This record gives sequence, structure tokens and C-alpha cells, in this order.
Amino acid sequence: MTTSKFSRYTGSRIFWFLFGLGLGGLGLWSGLRQGLVGETLIGLGLVLVGVQGLLRPVVLTRAGKIGKEEMMRDVSVGSEVLHGMLSLAMAGLLIAGFVLKYVIKM
Repeated sequence: MTTSKFSRYTGSRIFWFLFGLGLGGLGLWSGLRQGLVGETLIGLGLVLVGVQGLLRPVVLTRAGKIGKEEMMRDVSVGSEVLHGMLSLAMAGLLIAGFVLKYVIKM
């Protein structure tokens, strides 16, 4: 894993990491404290959003100037498989959490 890419877009990386960690941590804590499975899964999914944002930040300023693939190679830390697995886990946890919280009321 190339860590020299962390020095690029540091502000965006920190923002998304703190955003995911903050909201996810609050959801995780609240879900565990109240025994709500849905809230806990949503919290875990948001923590993964923060990790994904740290490894592959959302950079809006350069999105129109260069191709998406080139930009992702330029700023991403980690393999495509890692990012794919993080995305699947994140989506699965968030969808399951929302279904359990709002549809099944757990």
C-alpha cells in the first residue's frame, strides 16, 4: 500500500474520515446503548464511509478536468479489490440497517 498518496487532498481525506467516524460512532454508541440492531448496523456502515473517504477521498474540484479513472489512480490508497469490498460492506450494512430500523423497527 502506497502511503505517499495520503499527502494529496489531506483536507478532503480528514473531512470524510471525521464525518464517517463521528456520525458512525454516534450511531454505533446509540444503537449498542439502546439495543437497536438497525442503528448499530447504520453506525458501522457510516464508519466504513469514513474509512473509504480516507483511502479514496471525494474530490469535487477536479472531477470535470480529468477522467474519473485517472483521478482515482492518482489519489487512491489501496487496491481496487479493497475498495470494492469496502463499498459492498458499506452498502450492505447501510441497507440492512435502514430496513431493520425503519421497516422492521428493530
